[in-house]
Amino acid sequence: MTEPSQRLRFWAHELAAMARTGLEYGTDPYDRERYQRMAGIADGIAEVTSDAAFSPERPFLPDTGYVTPKIGCAVAAFDASGRVCLIRRADNRRWALPGGFCEVGSTPSENALRELLEEAGLEAELDALVGVYDNSRFNSRSPYHIYTCCFRGRVTGGDPTPSIETLDVRFVAPDSLPADMSEMQRAMTRDATGRLEAARFS
Repeated sequence: MTEPSQRLRFWAHELAAMARTGLEYGTDPYDRERYQRMAGIADGIAEVTSDAAFSPERPFLPDTGYVTPKIGCAVAAFDASGRVCLIRRADNRRWALPGGFCEVGSTPSENALRELLEEAGLEAELDALVGVYDNSRFNSRSPYHIYTCCFRGRVTGGDPTPSIETLDVRFVAPDSLPADMSEMQRAMTRDATGRLEAARFS
């Protein structure tokens, strides 16, 4: 069950999206004044419900234009022994699959492979889209509404190497995942393990 502060955070993001969309397309000066006030309220709610210790470099962002959920990519990369690569994130110190926000100009799969190389020092060949995951359905701590495209692949090269974004990189048996791992990360890892009949989606 989603905690009240997390529900407020997601509502703040939704309210901010409505306000920014209204400011983008609204022409009536009185309506625009209301949208500006709405945006201020959303920012205020987000500020008091977001844990600054979780993402000190990522405050609630004032998006412009037509606001949509952010898009992220992750990859469940398995070695020859069937172990999955996990990283320990530097920002929140939790274990996760390598992944992050997508960059403009790259395809989802390119983004996923880039994240694997940057965060874990590994190369892989992707063989399936595991699914598209909505973080709001997994009691997420993130201040953002994010859709994450999770891919499955097999490691083809490189060496497990931490980066400025990762404290540790290791291969773990899918049935022995660390305790400090989010609900969504566990779901993506579980879904990527074994025979994949069809892509998962919320």
